Amino acid sequence: MRLDAVIGQLTFRERFARKRVRFERGAGALVLQIEGGSDPLRQWLAQLLTDCRGIVPVNHPSDVDPEHASERQVLDQLQAIVEGCGFGGIVARGLPIVFPRFAAARTALYDWEPTPDHSRARRMGALKRQIEEAIAQERRHTMPQARARLDPLVQDPYVTQQLGGLLGLLLKIAHALRFPWLRTKRWFRTVMFPGLRTFEAVCEELDGRRAGPAHEKQRLLVEALLADVAAHYGVLRRLNRARRPIILLPDVDTVRARRIIRDRILEAYGGAARDLRVHPVVVTTSRPGGADPVMGGRPAVPADCLAEEIPRRFREGREVAESRARGGNEPLPSLLVQVVLDEAAAPGPRPALRLLGPATATVTAVALLAAGLGAYVSFFREPAGCGKGLEIHGGECVGVSDGTGVFMPDVKGMPEVFARIAEQNKAVEGRKHATVALLIPMQSASPAVRRQILSEVQGAYLAQMAANGADSVKPAIRLVLANPGEGYDRWRGTVDQLTSREPDLRVVVGFNLSLDKTKEALTYVTDTLHLPAVASVVTADDFANPEGTDTVPYPGLARVVSTSREQARALLAFDPQLAGSETALVADERPGDDYDRSLRDAFAEARKKEGGGGVQDMRFESPGVEEAGVTPNEFEDFAGNICRSNTHVVYFAGRAFHLKLFVEKLATTYCREKPSYTVITGSDATTLDERLDDHDRALLRGDPGSGKPSVSIRYAAPAHPDAWRTELAKWQSDPKTRGQDPPLYLREAQDSMNALRRGIADQSGPIGPVDLDDGRTVVTYDVVLTASRALARAVHTSGLEVPTADRVVRDLGKLNSDLRVRGAGGWICLTNAGNPYNKALSVVRLDPGSRKLVFEGVAWPTGHAPGHDDNCVVPAHPEQPPGS
Repeated sequence: MRLDAVIGQLTFRERFARKRVRFERGAGALVLQIEGGSDPLRQWLAQLLTDCRGIVPVNHPSDVDPEHASERQVLDQLQAIVEGCGFGGIVARGLPIVFPRFAAARTALYDWEPTPDHSRARRMGALKRQIEEAIAQERRHTMPQARARLDPLVQDPYVTQQLGGLLGLLLKIAHALRFPWLRTKRWFRTVMFPGLRTFEAVCEELDGRRAGPAHEKQRLLVEALLADVAAHYGVLRRLNRARRPIILLPDVDTVRARRIIRDRILEAYGGAARDLRVHPVVVTTSRPGGADPVMGGRPAVPADCLAEEIPRRFREGREVAESRARGGNEPLPSLLVQVVLDEAAAPGPRPALRLLGPATATVTAVALLAAGLGAYVSFFREPAGCGKGLEIHGGECVGVSDGTGVFMPDVKGMPEVFARIAEQNKAVEGRKHATVALLIPMQSASPAVRRQILSEVQGAYLAQMAANGADSVKPAIRLVLANPGEGYDRWRGTVDQLTSREPDLRVVVGFNLSLDKTKEALTYVTDTLHLPAVASVVTADDFANPEGTDTVPYPGLARVVSTSREQARALLAFDPQLAGSETALVADERPGDDYDRSLRDAFAEARKKEGGGGVQDMRFESPGVEEAGVTPNEFEDFAGNICRSNTHVVYFAGRAFHLKLFVEKLATTYCREKPSYTVITGSDATTLDERLDDHDRALLRGDPGSGKPSVSIRYAAPAHPDAWRTELAKWQSDPKTRGQDPPLYLREAQDSMNALRRGIADQSGPIGPVDLDDGRTVVTYDVVLTASRALARAVHTSGLEVPTADRVVRDLGKLNSDLRVRGAGGWICLTNAGNPYNKALSVVRLDPGSRKLVFEGVAWPTGHAPGHDDNCVVPAHPEQPPGS
């Protein structure tokens, strides 16, 4: 049997294989030491990593810092194993292995710094709290994945209706009674230090070992690590034959720290870890004879004989043990199996993957049968409801609401703002009005995206309230909220519902994701239904009409945010130091996401113009907008490559979900050469601040002294609440302009922002907490404001109280110069093609050392702000970049 096939069976990679090679229960495990020349070993190890990453948990061996003492080197290598086999080695469709026992042991033995003048009781109390915090932090690695799986079930409207919130209540009770450190404490009391009745006694024992010999502390850390692996594989995972992790320790003949870890693992396998139910597969490499075991060594075996050698080694161990029990003195055979790497051992064809284990396959078959019966029974039924006028399709609550039916009613503030919209709509029932539909996904399992959706609905309502004020122009606005499903997958049914239920529909606004499905919806609305549309944060270049042509893909489209290409151009103009600097580009190549593609193209073009050096592009393909897949594994490789280059600035072309994963890998990858990184990305990063918890921010702050760089993120946000106040203050304090009236673009933008703030303060009822920092409230306010201005202009040109949609389409391109839209995010000067000319962008930095987003300044796609006497006049060729 080939070497890679043996490792595949030991790790349960082939989960349905019978008569597999396996370690014997109760006899510990074996360590495989692959021996050969340096080049063949390096190639074999690289292929093993490639075949295993994302399928079985496996660490990526990290470099050893020669400046560290030997004990610190061992600690760093163990930490790298924990991170690689844990959160960094998460497999597709699996939860990461967590290492709370290792975290507790490391905290007590190495990280905790006692206060000398404290009493012993206070010191032990402090140690106990720090250990509990370390355990809780480690266990938090599983929470995002578990929450992503449970939230769709808990928040499903059908489940909510059928169970009356019982499921959510039970989960909240379970969370309240959850103490993440109990199992770890019990292990220390019953396994590591049997006989100690309290955890305080355990803390005293650990404190006493801080000054003990290094090999005893290393042995304790290794035993804790192995116990964490075994604890991850409970009864269900063992029945399901979940894949076991691989621990890689290359070059144990030349890297002393790794050899020490190997020897400590061998000691644990022969002692405390012997009876564990699950062991990792430990693979080391060495030149022939370069790292023989201390005692009990056996001759190296050919790779194709390994399958027979493993049971033979266990059998020999039993025989020698029996002989020793009868008085013999023959040493036990070593648990290290040395394997000769030859050409026959080179990795063969990659085996076909079986994603489901036996238990999962059985449960899946039963579930599919039940689903088939359920579909048959309910085939002729009407779709279930989830609110007035709303329906459940495929687990999503979709449809059109006038405020009476609420999307995501469990989100704080959503029922309140929907109620205010319903009040506004009721108030305009008796008079002439135009209907404006906000078409955006209004359901998500991500807390950050849910917060973003609330902000957009709040912005739309605040603009409706302003448009319907006592001194406002006609027509009054009826606002309806249309959910096309996550990713716009169900846009057609929702749009058809809109056109059939809303006879006064005049403008469709929203369109906030640059996806293929969004493009289909936008094309249908503008080119088939001939309705005007105002898009918010779709920034991909192919969501914009080209300038200077008679044929356009989206007739009647107006946009209020600059494209990705214009954003990149504005950032370069804002920070000229980027030109000539060495950069890297990390880009998502997932098909169907125009935001990623457009941003990737814009950053690639910017790098060419910089004239500086840098590393080649690093590309990955994510499985979805809010799905990780194996991207953490790829990001770990990228971070290592970036560290070894001269790059300090990284362009990231991807979604905020993957941006979070990437910057965490960048911050946690050891890199003594780089004290800090700056990551530049696009406007989807507006949700990143909501996605980061205190633990994430601590990671991004880094620890340059120990080789962990800090990471800050800079991006061009569509708006920021402090932009115009800050820019006005700069103008007034500048010696060149002091005493002069500020230009109109500053005064009018600040006036509009003030009006928005007054609208928030003057509410007749609550609309939930309003957060202006992410810019989504401001942008959606400006989107509906633009629709209102276009309707008002069409009233003037047509003489009708409610103009036709065709008239609105013809008047949209006139919203510039004196007819400009004075938005809270800045002037909106629409070209004939409906694009915003030189639209202001707020440059924002997410600094992990600050609790708030840091506003750096306003950037302009043309490279400069409007002139003092500029009145939003669009030039003859707005598509030409400055200087062309």
